Amino acid sequence: MNWLRRSAVLVVGALTVVSCGNYINMNDFDYRGGFAVGMNDAGDVIAHIEACQYRVTAVQIVQGRELLGGEPNPTLGRIVTDQPQTGRFEVNLSRPQAPWRAEQPLSEPPNPAHIMIISPETDGTTSRKMEVIKQESASRTVLESLSPGEAIINVWNKDAGPTEEPVVNEVVRLADFHPECPA
Repeated sequence: MNWLRRSAVLVVGALTVVSCGNYINMNDFDYRGGFAVGMNDAGDVIAHIEACQYRVTAVQIVQGRELLGGEPNPTLGRIVTDQPQTGRFEVNLSRPQAPWRAEQPLSEPPNPAHIMIISPETDGTTSRKMEVIKQESASRTVLESLSPGEAIINVWNKDAGPTEEPVVNEVVRLADFHPECPA
């Protein structure tokens, strides 16, 4: 089963989900904030993060499942900070700027149509559960098709048929991107 499809099942699934033979208890996760991925005028991949009360310490980028078999998804890059960030901020994944640095510089998939799966990581500051900001995925081809001020979010396609992808890219204007944060 394709990794992105499995992730969609996990995110949208019930409290306990069976996916590709793995049991995941969704009660162990605390989802907050939002995340969109875009590109700047220089062609750099940009993470747009709304962290709510969380403090983001890293952004992990892994290869999608196209043409790959087995586990795990190969790591394409890891951007970290010693000054955890909260609220709304951006991280340049291609050329990190202070306070961010490349622990492993981003190496995009060789085929620009293949996706990168991007996941913000938090430091466990507000909950006893595993804190999660929804991951996003996009290919360079899709990112290059965006107009200035736009980004991609992944949306569950509840009406997907058996031959359709259950997760689709939705283009959002960054000015209108305001994920809800719990009180």
